[in-house]
Amino acid sequence: MIKSPRSLLFRTAVTLALAFLLFMIISLGAAAYFVAMPIGERSSDDLAALMILAAKTWHEATPDEYADLRQQLLQDHGLVVAAKTPALPEQKIDYPYFLFLGEALTRRTGQEIKILKNPGGQRLWVDIPVAGKTVRLGIERERINARPPLVLILVVSGGALLALLTSFALVRRIVGPVERLSAAVREVGQGGSPPPLAEDGPEELAMLARAFNRMSLEVNDLLENRTVMVAGISHDLRTPLTRLGLAVEMLDESANPNLIAGIRRDLNAMENLIRQFMELAQGLMDEHNEDLDLWQILGAQAEDLRREGREVRLGAGATCHYRGDPVALERTLANLLDNAAHYGEGKPIDVELQRSHDRICIRICDRGPGIPAAQREAVFRPFHRLETAREERTGGSGLGLAIARQLATKNGWTIELNPRPGGGTVAILDLPL
Repeated sequence: MIKSPRSLLFRTAVTLALAFLLFMIISLGAAAYFVAMPIGERSSDDLAALMILAAKTWHEATPDEYADLRQQLLQDHGLVVAAKTPALPEQKIDYPYFLFLGEALTRRTGQEIKILKNPGGQRLWVDIPVAGKTVRLGIERERINARPPLVLILVVSGGALLALLTSFALVRRIVGPVERLSAAVREVGQGGSPPPLAEDGPEELAMLARAFNRMSLEVNDLLENRTVMVAGISHDLRTPLTRLGLAVEMLDESANPNLIAGIRRDLNAMENLIRQFMELAQGLMDEHNEDLDLWQILGAQAEDLRREGREVRLGAGATCHYRGDPVALERTLANLLDNAAHYGEGKPIDVELQRSHDRICIRICDRGPGIPAAQREAVFRPFHRLETAREERTGGSGLGLAIARQLATKNGWTIELNPRPGGGTVAILDLPL
């Protein structure tokens, strides 16, 4: 599986591979300079001495000895004596050995000797001056059976591949447990209960896995205790609230209708607060995904606000389906719409929906006073209030956005609050596909 260039596995593996590759290049360079080049120079000097000796021997031989000498030089030393010496082009130096050979011949003869080539052939020729004459000797190009560029390419590419594979295998053993830990941490952050991590491998990683397993159990216990505690408190509170409600219904409204209406409002506010408490405590329940029509959900919730006297304007769009938890999505959208209605100062609320190839974006826009930049994350904390007086006036409990963020995190969604051009706030719910 291909990893992201930003991942620890990719970066560490590439770093090790580059280090191994640099080491290999330095080693090859040192071997070439201190071993291969001296051997090449010594070998070319020996061949130059042999060719000069062969040229002198040929010059001193009689014509009757030419045939036997030519055969002996070819069989014993791979040297060919040319019968004629026509003009030949100079050989382009593509191997260091030919450069060394030319320098050795020049040094031994005291004259500049060039390596010549026979067009269309594989032989290389050298004109060696002897006593005012020239003896042309040839050697097969394959005699110098070296391919430095090919060797360099094979060694570097093969070494790079081997270093990269070794680095990935080595780093994978280290990064693998870290990746599993990272995935487990994300699952805990979304309210899940990942299976315990394997407490093996290097000592440091085993200790880290052991500490995480202990922390995960403590978090699960804490969440369960919170749910039980809140459920118990809510049950205990609802019993006297129900009795109070019955008592209020039995009162004579003609005695003091304003007082009775106020008590009813307070009882309803307390019931709403208890309900939100339960939603916050149980917000990490297991999800149940279904195929949802987002425009239908938004339309139904907009109609609920219209019955309360709010003006909600839905943007136009085609049917948009999304697979997710209907309860969590409806609760999240309802809380965001309620927040816009509470703090929108009675002005219209605009709802927009946009779909791309990888996500769906829902924007809920109000024309309220807005939220200061420093407070845009703080408002997602339970019971956080920007202005106590305003919260009391609007009846907010400070739990709506906290519940929405908790449900969004559980389902892999994101919520942002941004300023709206012209004043107000834009609540953005991002649903990845």
